[in-house]
Amino acid sequence: MPMNPVCSLLSGLLVATAVAHAQTAAEPPIRTDAVVVQETLLSADASGTSQVRFDETTPSVARSIGGLTSRLANLHINSGGAASYGDILTLRGLSNTPYFSDPSVTLYFDDLPLGSTFAYPTALFGFASATLERGPQGTAFARGGEAGTLKFTSAEPGTRAGGELRTGLGNFHSRSAAVDVRSARTDQGDVTVSAAVQQRDGYITNTQLNRTVDDQLVSSAAARFRIRPTTTSELSLQLLATRHRDGAQPLVPLGGPLFTVARGREGQTNSEFIGGAFKAAFDTQAGRLTATTSHTQWTLRPFENRLVLPPTLDSQVLQSQRIWNEEIRLTSADKSPLRWHVAGWFSEGTTKGNVARGLVLPFGTVPIEASSFTLDSRTMAAFGEAQFAVDDFKVTTGLRVERTEREFDRRQTVPGPGRFSDSHNFDALLPKLSASYPVFANTTLSATVAVGAKPGGWSAYTGNAALAGFGMEKVVTYEIGVDTTSADKTFTFASRLFAYTIRNYQIERSFNATDYLVVNAPRARSVGGEVEASWRPNPAWTFTGTFGFTDVSLREFTDPFTKVSYKGQRAPYAPDYDWHLGATYRAPSGWFAGAELAGVGRTFFEESNSTAFTSGRHQTANARVGYSTSRWRASVYGENLTNERYYAAIIPGVGHGTPGAPRAYGFEVVWKW
Repeated sequence: MPMNPVCSLLSGLLVATAVAHAQTAAEPPIRTDAVVVQETLLSADASGTSQVRFDETTPSVARSIGGLTSRLANLHINSGGAASYGDILTLRGLSNTPYFSDPSVTLYFDDLPLGSTFAYPTALFGFASATLERGPQGTAFARGGEAGTLKFTSAEPGTRAGGELRTGLGNFHSRSAAVDVRSARTDQGDVTVSAAVQQRDGYITNTQLNRTVDDQLVSSAAARFRIRPTTTSELSLQLLATRHRDGAQPLVPLGGPLFTVARGREGQTNSEFIGGAFKAAFDTQAGRLTATTSHTQWTLRPFENRLVLPPTLDSQVLQSQRIWNEEIRLTSADKSPLRWHVAGWFSEGTTKGNVARGLVLPFGTVPIEASSFTLDSRTMAAFGEAQFAVDDFKVTTGLRVERTEREFDRRQTVPGPGRFSDSHNFDALLPKLSASYPVFANTTLSATVAVGAKPGGWSAYTGNAALAGFGMEKVVTYEIGVDTTSADKTFTFASRLFAYTIRNYQIERSFNATDYLVVNAPRARSVGGEVEASWRPNPAWTFTGTFGFTDVSLREFTDPFTKVSYKGQRAPYAPDYDWHLGATYRAPSGWFAGAELAGVGRTFFEESNSTAFTSGRHQTANARVGYSTSRWRASVYGENLTNERYYAAIIPGVGHGTPGAPRAYGFEVVWKW
């Protein structure tokens, strides 16, 4: 582990503890229904939970998962630019692979859990806050990630009905419009409805066709309806939908110009997602009983691109996923001396795909792959947590018992006819133990030991049945942290150190010219830490800062084809550090301003750590300024103001990368009622 970041972390911890005073009690780590915090301070605790709220002055175009990850230490996204297809979301060195593995960081939108990273919505308008729970979450969430769970929460209606209408314009011919309508919250129920559309020209120009490549048109909608038949019951229906009608994935050859390409044909990215969740909740003498049924459906029809390697490669992918979920949970009453929850979970889903690839030669296109696959998956789990308190010492224990049953079928017509099928069960027993204690006035120390797991599966882009399967990834986590708050609640500080031991670490890439697959590294390790702080010296000013570092290395791994050992090399996708500094100002007169600086360390995209497939350290700066009244708001904004050049993602197998977004600016006008 690097010593300098550790020393800095502990030094910051000692300084923050010294300035804290006055007694406040830390909340125990048992999770119940999320509550939106209506403040701009970053909320973070010793156990690894962080909550951020989208400031109402944040422009619609900046409300995205990518914009959020920079504000949460050790959470990072490598975006491929094709909606969310191929995106990699990494937390503390654990990530999904681009196409075939389960996510390590799972997403919830209120009561709706999402199944795969490629189905994650990219636009987040209508959601007010996000809470990141770090570490294995199988004992707290039905779909709990081995690395953590990120939960987005809708804006809560107030005592009066209201809403807002936003419109905006910017460079790259960007246009946006959004509407958010909320009823008043009453004893009988409430309604929240949001919709948004964003469009822009591409950042990349095809000089051969004289047109932009990666144009985007994204539409999204979210709604939540809640009725309360009695004082002890609530029924809710949540709907979420997104639609992409985009140009080609913004891939450029590595080492060349970031924003120009030359090729004779362009592609497209068309995807749709729709999801719904129905939840019934009842307060009983035993506790709060909830039953949640949810469904998600995602389609990618089609994903097409052309890459000049040489030779020129054409590809088309059609893919879909459908998932049904059912959760039944019983949670102790709020005033119960023993806080606990127990739950059962069932999920059933099917993922289907077709791929066609060909080489473009002077005499025509020669097919090199035509295949299809079907993956059926069923997961059954029972899980729960209980918290015991002895004076100020709190201990939380949890356990999850899980079985995932999977069946896989792959058919191929090119390069030759073939078919193979397989099935496997992945069982996991996942315990968790955590403890917290207020070591000083207003300062809490927390320690956690937990086990997480991510099921195995099969790689669909290889015709070699012996290489297609990959095993379950399993992690044992150790974490210690401290949080502190000043007496006047204007300063908060949280710091954590972690060490993970990982078995069967899943790695995915093109290991040779024809096979793209996931393989397991028998052993890996991830160590690091985080610091998150916020300070509000007066009602007008708010400052936030985060710093995270991760050292994730392969302790045992050999390339299955070349037999080269990569023991000791850094694992792909996780930057060695990230940081964020933010400041906002709100004058009583109505003027407001905000600025943020964010930095990301070096990121490798394959396990040899070749500089050819590495995104270097980079920093970005964003800002906004405007004026607000009770009825309207107007602002101007800028993203990546220094026009930093970097790769947001790299695909080593084809020698291409996705450049980070260049400088963007615009203005937005909001009407409120």
